[in-house]
Amino acid sequence: MRRTQAQRSEATRARILEATVQCLVERGYAETTTAEVLARADVPRGTLLHHFPTKADLLVGAVHWVAGRRIGALTAELAAIPPETDRLDALIDIIWRHFSSPLFWAALELWNAARTDTEVRDALRPVEKEIFAVLHDRARALLSESSPGDPRVPTVVEFSYEVLTGLAMTGIVSGDLGHRELLLRRWKRAAAILLGHRDPSTLVERTRSKES
Repeated sequence: MRRTQAQRSEATRARILEATVQCLVERGYAETTTAEVLARADVPRGTLLHHFPTKADLLVGAVHWVAGRRIGALTAELAAIPPETDRLDALIDIIWRHFSSPLFWAALELWNAARTDTEVRDALRPVEKEIFAVLHDRARALLSESSPGDPRVPTVVEFSYEVLTGLAMTGIVSGDLGHRELLLRRWKRAAAILLGHRDPSTLVERTRSKES
């Protein structure tokens, strides 16, 4: 079946945005230039300018593209959790995978750009607000399956996103995978304690005493 002009145009736009996201992940915001995106997307300059007349337009488009992909990916993973799986452990694992994915790194580059670029910031702020509203809602619904009406659930969900965001960002500098895995396990325990599912004394693993 032959595609319509609108379908071809949308496919070209998607290719440009995919190339932009790849560039953000691999080269960073500072080196995400229109020339680099052109080379990766393999489209004529006029085509890129038709869809995105300026670099700001391109980055704003990338903001929305990344947002849609992030919501889609996380929502699909949450919906696919097997019924018998511990909901809290699964949620934290999924959030952590998200914060280790190329989509998160692309978003992080856009956050960095938003600090000094008002156009990107103005575009990013409402989109990020929508993303986190959707993701928090999905996570609350998941945990409420086993803890219906529990007023602690929203706080645990919010803390989970904030803790894992920070853990992912500090990991850029530390590079200590073992320590991150330890903190991830401890956060799972802490979250379960906050929800009343575990005894507080189980937060930290007991170390075996050395044999004399």
